[in-house]
Amino acid sequence: MHIHVASLRKKVLTRRKRVIVLKRYSQQQLRSALLNAKASLEIEGLVLTPEEDRLLLERADGKMSYSEFLARAKEIAKNV
Repeated sequence: MHIHVASLRKKVLTRRKRVIVLKRYSQQQLRSALLNAKASLEIEGLVLTPEEDRLLLERADGKMSYSEFLARAKEIAKNV
């Protein structure tokens, strides 16, 4: 029955027009989301280093592009 509901829902979604909505968040909302993510990681026993924290804040503030963010994140991951 669950599979039937999933396939029915898929049919309904394909009839609608797809619209991409980009939402801009305020700096306060971004910082709040980052703090929530950090808290969730800490509950799981993972703690961000100051370097990782700075990287996330710079990306959230729009100070770097996505490709630059990925390159720096990969460099941090290699040094772990």
